[in-house]
Amino acid sequence: MNKKILSVLLGFALIFLMNGNCKADQSVSNVDKSSAFEYNKMIGHGINLGNALEAPVEGSWGVYIEDEYFKIIKERGFDSVRIPIRWSAHISEEYPYEIDKFFLDRVRHVVDVALRNDLVVIINCHHFEELYQDPDKYGPVLVEVWKQIAQAFKDYPDKLFFEIFNEPAQNLTPTKWNELYPKVLGEIRKTNPSRIVIIDVPNWSNYSYVRELKLVDDKNIIVSFHYYEPFNFTHQGAEWVSPTLPIGVKWEGKDWEVEQIRNHFKYVSEWAKKNNVPIFLGEFGAYSKADMESRVKWTKTVRRIAEEFGFSLAYWEFCAGFGLYDRWAKTWIEPLTTSALGK
Repeated sequence: MNKKILSVLLGFALIFLMNGNCKADQSVSNVDKSSAFEYNKMIGHGINLGNALEAPVEGSWGVYIEDEYFKIIKERGFDSVRIPIRWSAHISEEYPYEIDKFFLDRVRHVVDVALRNDLVVIINCHHFEELYQDPDKYGPVLVEVWKQIAQAFKDYPDKLFFEIFNEPAQNLTPTKWNELYPKVLGEIRKTNPSRIVIIDVPNWSNYSYVRELKLVDDKNIIVSFHYYEPFNFTHQGAEWVSPTLPIGVKWEGKDWEVEQIRNHFKYVSEWAKKNNVPIFLGEFGAYSKADMESRVKWTKTVRRIAEEFGFSLAYWEFCAGFGLYDRWAKTWIEPLTTSALGK
């Protein structure tokens, strides 16, 4: 009789343990799946440190990242910094495309200072021009470059995020991008199994191409798009746009203008909900040749609507042509900064 009772009790215990393990597994799965959303909240309201490390040589485009910038950014209330980086200008020509040690140390220093100032940090691969032209030839180079970056930063805290490639476009078509980014992600995962990795939408990260992005099964990714609509307003007078767009285009914040932005963001949001993935508005801004009143209205509207949809965001950019900060006067440009940050 005692043996029968003991057998029954052991059976119940085994069932309990199995159920407990199932629940634990589901819990872990839920935590993993939601963690990307929690990390996306940590990005919060960010700013891009543009025109610096993504120039051919830091400083050649007028911006050199000073250590003090991170303290200034944090004290103003920003949560994160996105640091565009032109790795391709600092690698050897032959396999394994070794990153120049001096440059890697420079990037590491910038990341260290940003983290010490309690900012979430996003580093990407920016302006890899050869990859745009010949993705078949240079896609493997991107994989090798990220292999080195991932190894260099594998022991860094989880407040450092990786962004595989800025604005895939041209010959790096949606199909080519959907083939390439999983290869890079797979290499990153060998040394950084749970780090947040950001995947850009194809065709210059344009909102309208979000449905062209094919997601892999990875619980620690965030999808990013950029927003510069209407382009003839945000890029008026921009010297790098050909032909140069005429200056004098205003953005008045009329109901239809606001609804256009909301509809664009809704399009992204609906796709994101369907795919259960968080969204990062990685760039938005209006060039300084637009009138300030229009820039403030547009920036404030984009920021507010992004908040409505639960997107994290990063203004383009800190202290150059789109900038919020006057590095000569050492002051924030107002009310533009408040329109981008909300405070």
